[in-house]
Amino acid sequence: ERLRHPSAPFTTSQLQQEAFRKLRFPAKKTMFLAQRLYEGVEVGDDGLVGLITYMRTDSTRVSKEALEAVREHIQQQYGGDYLPPRPLTYPNKKGAQDAHEAIRPTAMDYKPERVAPFLEKDLLALYRLIWNRFVASQMKPAKIDQTSVDIAAADTLFRATGSVLKFPGFT
Repeated sequence: ERLRHPSAPFTTSQLQQEAFRKLRFPAKKTMFLAQRLYEGVEVGDDGLVGLITYMRTDSTRVSKEALEAVREHIQQQYGGDYLPPRPLTYPNKKGAQDAHEAIRPTAMDYKPERVAPFLEKDLLALYRLIWNRFVASQMKPAKIDQTSVDIAAADTLFRATGSVLKFPGFT
């Protein structure tokens, strides 16, 4: 059995890397869209709403209020089995500026499904990426049963590895 732990909430460079890897957005496009999400988007009767925290940060720190809100969301959405006993914290890289929090949704009230009608496709895709990473960062790790078999044939050694998901955790 092995554990696969969730990743920390996004820093600027991690957001750019993941947006390129998953969405094929170049860094410039990612930052342009993140700036729009930060400055605010018209969300129906709520008016102009800033959907994410400041997007230029190298900190993984999250406010106490945001941790309480995401833990409540996880409890309601997924149940207590997915919620660690205490909020998870992540170390910052050496020399990181800690002036701003990690990149995260400003409020758990603005689920991606709720804001989808008001966001264009790319804006929604980036928001969903930020949302999912933040929620996952506060969930229990996934448990995986992994089996490896070594097979010796003549002078050659073959290895077969398989894994079975035991508990999905943050995945």
